[in-house]
Amino acid sequence: IAEAVMDHLAAASGADPHALRAANLYKDDEETHFGQTLSRGTWNVPRAWAELEQSAELATRRAAIEAFNKEHKWRKRGLAMIPTKFGINFTAKFMNQGGALVHLYTDGTALVTHGGTEMGQGLNTKVQQIVAHALDIPLDAVHIAETASD
Repeated sequence: IAEAVMDHLAAASGADPHALRAANLYKDDEETHFGQTLSRGTWNVPRAWAELEQSAELATRRAAIEAFNKEHKWRKRGLAMIPTKFGINFTAKFMNQGGALVHLYTDGTALVTHGGTEMGQGLNTKVQQIVAHALDIPLDAVHIAETASD
């Protein structure tokens, strides 16, 4: 919904939607709505945003898309960079914790269950690597159990 609002505001004001999104990224030392201060030197999103614009050759691609769209009445292309916001910590420090259960077997393997949610960010791989390193066993000897709520 928020991105639809951003698109509407850009259209209504004649602004470039990408520029509007970039202008509304948090800045160093600003505070989020849940009280987290984005400290100077640790808040890297504006830098990452600029690097992604360059490495993805965003300006070049947008020009090619604009040319394509002018030549095709019915087929259109588009491109957007969309920032997302997902709070991953709590202001109450005791809530910033997680757990994992590691089963060790006599054949040298380990089975791990954890409280995280794998949603494409590679969490299971990271947990597997940590366990393999901590136990000094091969990566393929560590197995991650599927997360379930039953």
